[in-house]
Amino acid sequence: MRSKTHIRFTVDAPFGQVMDALLAVDRLAEWSPSYSDVRIGPLDADGRPHRVFVTAHFMGDSDSQVLEYSWDYNRVSWDVVDSSRGSKGGGSFELSEGPEGTEVDLYVEVRYPLPVPGVLFNRTLRKENNEVVANFIDFAERYPEVEGYRVS
Repeated sequence: MRSKTHIRFTVDAPFGQVMDALLAVDRLAEWSPSYSDVRIGPLDADGRPHRVFVTAHFMGDSDSQVLEYSWDYNRVSWDVVDSSRGSKGGGSFELSEGPEGTEVDLYVEVRYPLPVPGVLFNRTLRKENNEVVANFIDFAERYPEVEGYRVS
């Protein structure tokens, strides 16, 4: 199964604060219910996370994944470069300054190797992506004062 998602939303926080929240990759599992056991591997030349080891969760299934991150001034992107289940995909957050905060474009592509009915697959992804957006907005608006923050 394959799915592409684009969600545009606004975070009521300055551009730099939102980018700092994204740079805190080690705290990814605090706002994304799709991930747990996040471990930072090698950093890029600027000291930002480049390779990240995670356990991904989707439809009751766990998948050990290796994500590779790329960083630009207004964009962070990642690709699944290794997966215990054969999953593929990636995504990005693109930031721009808006009149009411930081505008964020979230792009996600998922290629799931196991057969799942299309309606169930798309409904589950939509629900998870909406939860990610709501949790990220809350996380980024309170960053860095989010000690003890956990996805509910």
